[in-house]
Amino acid sequence: DGGESWEKLSRGLPSGDVGRYGLCLSPADPDHVYAVVETGDDDGGFYRSTDRGASWRKMNDWTSRGNYYQELICDPVDPDRVFAMDTYTRVTTDGGRTLERLPNPDRHVDDHALWIDPSDTRHLLIGGDGGVYESWDDGATWQFKPNLPVTQFYKVAVDDAEPFYNVYGGTQDNWSLGGPSRTLAESGISNADWIVTNGGDGFESAVDPENPDIVYAQSQYGNLVRYDRQSGEATFIQPQPTGEGEALRWNWDAPLLISPHSHTRLYFAANQVFRSDDRGDSWTAISGDLTRQLDRNELPVMGRVWGMDAVGKNASTSIYGNIVALTESPVQEGLLYVGTDDGLIQVTAGDG
Repeated sequence: DGGESWEKLSRGLPSGDVGRYGLCLSPADPDHVYAVVETGDDDGGFYRSTDRGASWRKMNDWTSRGNYYQELICDPVDPDRVFAMDTYTRVTTDGGRTLERLPNPDRHVDDHALWIDPSDTRHLLIGGDGGVYESWDDGATWQFKPNLPVTQFYKVAVDDAEPFYNVYGGTQDNWSLGGPSRTLAESGISNADWIVTNGGDGFESAVDPENPDIVYAQSQYGNLVRYDRQSGEATFIQPQPTGEGEALRWNWDAPLLISPHSHTRLYFAANQVFRSDDRGDSWTAISGDLTRQLDRNELPVMGRVWGMDAVGKNASTSIYGNIVALTESPVQEGLLYVGTDDGLIQVTAGDG
């Protein structure tokens, strides 16, 4: 009735705590419904219904990460053929009894979307962290589509280069990159005009305001490099813990700052703030742990404290208890503000 009323379809499905469901309804036979179910125990897996969801049968223990995948795509012709998105896409041709990895020669990992040609089901389009790929042979070989501007940037920075400034940024699972804002070439800016400054998932980039050849780029968990455009050299400059204390807690996207008062001074933050006056060759901790130092396993979520076997427990990408924001006053040198993921904003007027 268009969503005015709903009936819960649960017979045969996990009855305990569940997380994310992935669902698909077979266009070839609407009696066939498939589900991949995330749970905190062994009941999760790949389920099938042959009566439009009235009852379910577990076909396989396989499941993906509910916080990142969990999409199912049913074949438009064959009701027993289903694709399951994952780091490497899985496919079943027997209704879920077996799931095999789709061939992935020379193709980026982390798949999220799939189209099956209804007129030729060997013709596939797949989309993921690396862009769009096409196959005409059921996934045995793939052709990358390089003419789609679909790279996802987390953050961008610019320099003061002449005659045209350059743009730098970190991208989702496609490194840190830099390229020109304009070009004299009649054909326009091409991929060949861009450079890679760091690998991994790229995050915040920064450019020396007095020397546009010096670029700072980082990947997840504070893996910071100083990239020299003239030499192409990337020097690893992440601050390291001192002594025998606990390891530093870096955010997935750690905050980085070039001081507006000195182009060679950097500030970089984990659960502590670090300062460098020599472009990252050496670092000094200018704070202690600025977080609440809480154990998130003891924090109530939705009114209760969950056990370690709860669905999705600690499944996020970031380590809890770190600094997520950092800035310095452009007027007053050494006036720093930081924000933490556990809800604190702190300030120092004396450079720590």
